[in-house]
Amino acid sequence: MQERIVQCAIHEIESRGIRFTMSDLARRVGVSTKTLYAVFTSKEELITRIIQESIRELREREDLILHDKELDLIEKLRQLLGLLPNGFAGTNLRVWYELKRYYPMQWKLVEDFYQQEWEHVGLILDEGILAGIFRRIQLPILIQMYTGCLEQLVDQQALGKNSMTMGEALNAMIDILLGGVVRQETE
Repeated sequence: MQERIVQCAIHEIESRGIRFTMSDLARRVGVSTKTLYAVFTSKEELITRIIQESIRELREREDLILHDKELDLIEKLRQLLGLLPNGFAGTNLRVWYELKRYYPMQWKLVEDFYQQEWEHVGLILDEGILAGIFRRIQLPILIQMYTGCLEQLVDQQALGKNSMTMGEALNAMIDILLGGVVRQETE
């Protein structure tokens, strides 16, 4: 029952955003609100569970990326930077803004995960620097740029200035971070 509720909640998030009601969810699951609250005592608990499961899944995907011998270092870096929970890459940035604004404790779980991800990014960068693929950079500056850009993308949604999905916005941001804006002579 818990897994069914979680899956239905993810569908609610995809279609209505994070501000769905527990009554909406109970209808989707096909149970009473009372039954829903017997399984998850609050919407916050449910969202926390979704985020924790998403983070577990992201860690598994991160491990697959790191150990995939078919991927070169550039693609590994790109994929690590672009990790998003399944089901959330196609969501509008509005969902991320709502999570940040209305569920700060759950948003903190997301922020903490993205801070921890940098250890693996640093390892890939170091390996690429030794191989002559990447130039030496200040990792703390890259982290600030990435997290600052991510925050701005989410916050700009509140102003209605961006109608991209999170996946589209993140890929565009990564293209600029990795490729810059200066045209290469070979293009």
